[in-house]
Amino acid sequence: MSPPGVAPRPPTGRLILFVGAAFGISWTLWFLSPVFAHEPGIALTLDQLATFGPAAAALLVADNRSASARPRTLAPIAGIATLALTAALLTPRWADASSLLEEALIAVLAVVPAALVWAAGSRSPRLVSLLGSILSPRSRWWTYAVALLLFPLASMLGSGFVGLFGGDLGTPPQVLAETSWTGILIVFAVTLLFGGPLGEEIGWRGWLLPTLQTRLSPLLSSLIIGLVWGLWHLPLHLRGMYDGDMGTGLGGFMVRIASSCLLAVLFTWLYNRARGGLLVVILLHTSVNNTSGYWLPVNVGLTVVLLIVAIIVVITDRMYTRPPASAHRRSTWMQES
Repeated sequence: MSPPGVAPRPPTGRLILFVGAAFGISWTLWFLSPVFAHEPGIALTLDQLATFGPAAAALLVADNRSASARPRTLAPIAGIATLALTAALLTPRWADASSLLEEALIAVLAVVPAALVWAAGSRSPRLVSLLGSILSPRSRWWTYAVALLLFPLASMLGSGFVGLFGGDLGTPPQVLAETSWTGILIVFAVTLLFGGPLGEEIGWRGWLLPTLQTRLSPLLSSLIIGLVWGLWHLPLHLRGMYDGDMGTGLGGFMVRIASSCLLAVLFTWLYNRARGGLLVVILLHTSVNNTSGYWLPVNVGLTVVLLIVAIIVVITDRMYTRPPASAHRRSTWMQES
């Protein structure tokens, strides 16, 4: 029997099934996307649907860890609001769709985020155990602030140090189509819903992290997730999508693996501090993607700052200890009051 407050240890087969399903779904869509290179709308939608591979895999292997704290009243409202938002964000693409296939794929893309949000309030313990924390505000207020501000502040601080010593600030990121707050919020919403954070975090931090932390320390769990997370991006590297940011060939892919492991440590720390609140890590993931993709350059200064922060949180939170240490108990949010 597992200690109080610690989820049962799942069989290794479920871990293999999760990874296989996450990779299989995402990689199939990513390798299929170039086939429709002559129809950019279809290719883009396939790429975005591929980011939900980890979420689909998590739904496949999720168990009935808890049936408590079901936000049933809020879930339909949040689901309908999410559907309205996704439909509004995708309306221009619907208007420009050149085929029934493209229209159908865009419709699926609009529905998937709303369905996941609605399912967070399901009566099914299996769904609630995985998705419930998206709508249940169990995380402290400061964890949301860290999620939104950590990466931009680290990027500015790192760029400041690099500039101070006359170093290379890196390639400037893309310029936002609009510099207004409305434009920034629209880009933030598009990234969160369709750019990876929602679809990935339900899998990586929603299921895989708490599962690994029943057996391993938060630090080792983070490094394993970082490796899986990095390998999951391989098709995009083979297509050259990250050549400008991380370099080409094997060297660029090794940069991906290293950066994924570093980020995974920070994600785990915040997830545990947020009592397993998925919304917090979804916001952190969105902030990371938007900062590096739109707002600030990525350079060695950012890496150094993040590495220092990671070392500090590993030491202060004793993330190297095995469960059931205090750092791990924070992640088993299902059993917390």
